[in-house]
Amino acid sequence: MRSIVFEGNTWIKYEELRNKDKILHKNLCKIIQEMQRNNPSDGLGKPEQLKYNLNGFWSKRISQKDRLIYKFDDNNIYIFAIGGHYDSY
Repeated sequence: MRSIVFEGNTWIKYEELRNKDKILHKNLCKIIQEMQRNNPSDGLGKPEQLKYNLNGFWSKRISQKDRLIYKFDDNNIYIFAIGGHYDSY
């Protein structure tokens, strides 16, 4: 099982989401748990490998407009952004 590493201020975003939107937070937790157990490039949230200046990063949908931006290796999943698709990451 991979460990989760919250980079930058993503832990603060995670906590804000827990307080603001319980349903969205529940979806995020489901996605993270699945990523820990299985291949993070498959599964829930329509995983998409990002291009150009975000090459090497992946994206999963939390909701229609909200995304999870992450990288992973054999031991960890690094979460770099949680939020709106059009927010500046």
